[in-house]
Amino acid sequence: MTVIQRGYRALVFACLAAGVLAASGTALAIDLEEGGYVGSRTDGADETVDNFLKHFSWEEFFWAIRPMFTTSNDTRVDAMDFAYFCGHGDRWLIQMSDGVVVDLGSAGYSSHAGYGRDLEFIVYHACKVIPSPRETSSWAQPWVTEADDTFDGLHQSLGFRSNASMGSDQNISNYFGSRIHSNAKVWQSWFDAIDRYGRSDEFGSAVMWPAAENDTYGSVCADPPASHTSLRIWYQY
Repeated sequence: MTVIQRGYRALVFACLAAGVLAASGTALAIDLEEGGYVGSRTDGADETVDNFLKHFSWEEFFWAIRPMFTTSNDTRVDAMDFAYFCGHGDRWLIQMSDGVVVDLGSAGYSSHAGYGRDLEFIVYHACKVIPSPRETSSWAQPWVTEADDTFDGLHQSLGFRSNASMGSDQNISNYFGSRIHSNAKVWQSWFDAIDRYGRSDEFGSAVMWPAAENDTYGSVCADPPASHTSLRIWYQY
């Protein structure tokens, strides 16, 4: 197997003057609460999600619909510790199984602002959902600068800055799931999976609360405050 070694780069957006929280090293069980959400009824998206979930004793596996990510996120994606979406996407957008599009820049308008109830990590396994500074200078704003953004307690969002290939999706999610279950670092495992199984024109990206940069599924930093505007992105090129 040929492993493509892509370059990695990081950029920080609007760090708070008080600095970022230090990692607490809080110990968690590696198998917590996992949910899978399928946005496409074709292309093998359900298998891609299943290949991640099979490494855990998961709680949810649904065809994705808009309320799961918006008005009812408290009892769906935000009730999980790790959520995995696969389907079609674009910059800050994901398409549901019924064709409805969710704008992630304004999805966090439930009783718990944003994804700040339980969710620590979410994967958007779809084209271009997490743009990098190479695509736009406004890469951070939709994640943290709106009253109804989603980064209000969330630690990391993972995805692609490029198109995503359905042909290699199942291998990426399977390898990634095994790495997360074994307590490897989260965004680093995502990039490793893309390096191993992605096409040469696929490039991952990951936005995060800066103190969460070295989180594993079993050891996370303290949750960021709901009103923070501090974000870091790592991206492949």
